[in-house]
Amino acid sequence: MTHPEGAENHPAVPGIPGIPGIPGPLERERITRKQISRRRALGYGAAAAAGTAAVNMLGSQNAQADAANAAGSAGGSAVPARAGALTNAAAPAVRIPLVDVNFTDTTGLYIADADSGMAAAALVVTFNSTVAMTGTIAWTLTRRGTTQLGTGSSAFSAPAGSPGVVTIPLGSLSPDHYQVAVTVTKSDNTVLISAIHGLGVIRQTVAGVRPNSPFGLGIRPEGTWATSRQIAARMGVKWTRGVNAVEPDTVAPSPGVFWDQSAIDAARAEIQDWLALGITPIAGINYNMSWNVEPLPNGTIPLPYQNRPKDMVAHSEMVYHSIAPLQDLVENWELWNEPWVHGWSWATGTAQDYRDMTKLIWDLVKPDYPNVNLIGGGSVTYNRDIVYAIGSDKVGYIDGSVNHAYGFPDSTQYAMTKTQIKLDRKYGQNQGRAGQWQTELGTAGSLQFTAYPANMQQYGVARTLTPNYLLHMLAGAEENSPVKVFWFSLCYDATYSGAEFNMYDNKTKSPSAPIVAYSTMTRVLEDCQLLEELYPTAKSTWGFLFKHADGKGRAAIYADQLYDGTMEHQSAGYTGTLTLNNARHVRVCDYLGTQLADGSKSTVTLPLNPWEVLYFDTDLRPNDLKTALTEGAVFTYDEPVKVTPLSFVKPIGAGSTIDLRVENVSPGFVHANVTMTPPAGWTVPGATRPVMLAPGESQIVSWPAQTSQVDPNNQYPIAYDVTIPGRDGFHLKGSQTVQLAYVPNRSITVGGSASQWNGVVPVTMSSTVLLAGVSDTKDYTFQTAWDSTSLYLRAVIEDQTQSSNLVWASAQGQYLFPFAADSVQIGFNVVANPDDLLAGDPHYDKCLVSASHLFVATLPFGPGELHRQLAPGTNYQTFYPTNAVLPTPLGQLDAHATTGADGRVVLTRDETNKATTYELAINWNQLPDLYAALNALPAGQVHEATMAVQVNDRGTGAHGATYWTAQNEGTASGCYNFAPFWGTGAQFTGGRIDTRWGLGK
Repeated sequence: MTHPEGAENHPAVPGIPGIPGIPGPLERERITRKQISRRRALGYGAAAAAGTAAVNMLGSQNAQADAANAAGSAGGSAVPARAGALTNAAAPAVRIPLVDVNFTDTTGLYIADADSGMAAAALVVTFNSTVAMTGTIAWTLTRRGTTQLGTGSSAFSAPAGSPGVVTIPLGSLSPDHYQVAVTVTKSDNTVLISAIHGLGVIRQTVAGVRPNSPFGLGIRPEGTWATSRQIAARMGVKWTRGVNAVEPDTVAPSPGVFWDQSAIDAARAEIQDWLALGITPIAGINYNMSWNVEPLPNGTIPLPYQNRPKDMVAHSEMVYHSIAPLQDLVENWELWNEPWVHGWSWATGTAQDYRDMTKLIWDLVKPDYPNVNLIGGGSVTYNRDIVYAIGSDKVGYIDGSVNHAYGFPDSTQYAMTKTQIKLDRKYGQNQGRAGQWQTELGTAGSLQFTAYPANMQQYGVARTLTPNYLLHMLAGAEENSPVKVFWFSLCYDATYSGAEFNMYDNKTKSPSAPIVAYSTMTRVLEDCQLLEELYPTAKSTWGFLFKHADGKGRAAIYADQLYDGTMEHQSAGYTGTLTLNNARHVRVCDYLGTQLADGSKSTVTLPLNPWEVLYFDTDLRPNDLKTALTEGAVFTYDEPVKVTPLSFVKPIGAGSTIDLRVENVSPGFVHANVTMTPPAGWTVPGATRPVMLAPGESQIVSWPAQTSQVDPNNQYPIAYDVTIPGRDGFHLKGSQTVQLAYVPNRSITVGGSASQWNGVVPVTMSSTVLLAGVSDTKDYTFQTAWDSTSLYLRAVIEDQTQSSNLVWASAQGQYLFPFAADSVQIGFNVVANPDDLLAGDPHYDKCLVSASHLFVATLPFGPGELHRQLAPGTNYQTFYPTNAVLPTPLGQLDAHATTGADGRVVLTRDETNKATTYELAINWNQLPDLYAALNALPAGQVHEATMAVQVNDRGTGAHGATYWTAQNEGTASGCYNFAPFWGTGAQFTGGRIDTRWGLGK
């Protein structure tokens, strides 16, 4: 999986795009219980993006436990052979259920008639009883689980010893997702079965192989595999991941021995079966031969997927012999799934090992098969940190790269793919000719939509599906690089590790809402070229303009979601309407295929809801459709502006101002009046200010204080009310408590008396989480100062348990990131970073803003350490001991308790009061641009800088990550996609660093 992200989005993703240590689909059922618990803890998105890299690197400490756990769960034996071709592997006899509920189409997925646009569906209840039974079948049909369409009750009389079947017509249904609640009760009132079955009605999708299609899906081999494959073809899937008949132990059963013709024929037959369904595989090298796994440090031989190859030459020969007999059918080969260094599938070794492996494979394969594409990496950050580590040996020997973008469709998904493309182009030996392969991404209702009722979680997942695809597709289109996106996953009727992501309900063998969302997406967007994004400045809205193969225009539009502590509450996102004033010949359907406009009316008004994609299928040329969706469209959002009260940056008193940042998030112009209510004890002249804002524009509206009052707790509540002329009754009301974030000019002795901080106003954060069902709150306070040598920080962090990287000095410990333990991070965006690959992009302010500097103070042992994680010259990479030294070196700085060319650091623990105090000085040689601005500042003036702090709380009773950005301004998406990181830049991991502080002279 990835870093999300998410997810999650692993050592990255946003996203969680690429998270080390979380197993992906290629290891199939072989994931240990321990790894599953990590996966659940990370949450494939919010938590994943914040800490996956570190958490997964902790796997290096637990490799032996993982191996033992895996052996226990697998019976201590090798993984069972997987099915070949289209047949299903032999399985134990299945117990015939007493009552079975299904549909006349056993997939539960009906294709609507092309003329009527309807499909006739019927419920089928089958009885298999040794004795005669009578009773009733009660059923209720709902659309999307909320709108009741029909209900009924039918008597049944089941014979003894032979199947009895009752068929119940459900009527003709239009494209959408439905739920059928079925209760079967015997005449003695015994309930035999009570369940909710999904039912999908879709339109015909595009048939046949499509090499340029972005639409992939992880199709699981478990259960009735042939049915899963047929469902995928019906949905319009064009790519699948893996060829099941290609297994290392099959290809190279012993040293120097390679597979025979019968095994090769089975693999070729499987591939041809896929192609006959219109689905093209990307083949995968599914880890090691069982005889070629590097032992763990204690001599234990782990399972084939748990560690790197022992003999890299033997491994590369196996890869060559996998490719050679199949290269005419399969062009793209994924080299290893999630090869996180000291993670779950690469427990020992170094970052250089992976580069060595890819170079060996390249040198064997390319001379004979130059058209074969070798696909490598594991996440955006893995690719940057390892595959493309600048100055290192054997860099970039892949044709295309992998990312795993688990998690919500925050725009960091788009940012990460853009970065991925830039890396491939800049550092790849073939400049990334094979494009980007997002071989795993997705959301899971039981993990990420827990606030929803169980039967409604699937609609949260369905809403996230198409935005995730569109964000990746947009990056590829803008950079002219193909992107293949594989949702994880689909299985008709079996369970497997990661089944919480299944698009099908494998218990009821019926389609969940994401199946219908996927089918709707492929029907409209297959055979289309993505031309541009229509609203690059509007943070509320994403619009994707396409040109179909027939030359006509198509489009997809959605309103964005917002973070309010989670990303699952639709009420927190942008809602409103879109009115098209030139709507003739524009047909519109929603994310589940329901038609909203048939093209017959000149004006239509459409609903806008977070992540619910609207599709436009038209007879217009693309430019005419663009005009209709921009100049001819009126967006009426419930909240077209965002108001953010800003921190005070000067000591409270004469000359204080109250500042509100007012931003137009909509695609249209906004004229508004902003009324501000100051804190108690303050007065301001003219409480109302008018603003006129272009799309995406923000202005700081200021009120000079006539009188002010210092709050001893540094808490200043500010309320606002926005009205818009012409929108009667419109009031956007809100309030926020701001603080004085001021850094005085004062010399500090790190480790000296706390009294030297007297008079420096602290800022505070708090974190509240549920621990064992009980609400637990921790408080964090920060004081800052500066002088001619350093920037100083003192943080007092309430913490139940001090968590440290006690193995830091060991070989494996060098791969543990500083934020894997308790730590405080301080991040800056104070200078344009020349390493930023996305600077200057049209979407930069919307979602691609990066950072310039990041430092981490942690306590692995002794008095504490200060690490540089980001600065100009670090290439956004992460420290790996075997990588080349960067122009600006990464890792631990020369900062100690009393000496150090880079600063000072002292960490002390108060076990009685359960608090840790961090005291540090960052010398100005680390922040020369910021110091230059301060040095030039006239006495008595204040320099505004963009900076923020973050607390990482690990260990027993941990609270995870807490961000100053989230607590003070509400988060906005950015692009950090590196690890260790300030999150990924996603809203749910702190967002961009855009909070202001004042440094006074």
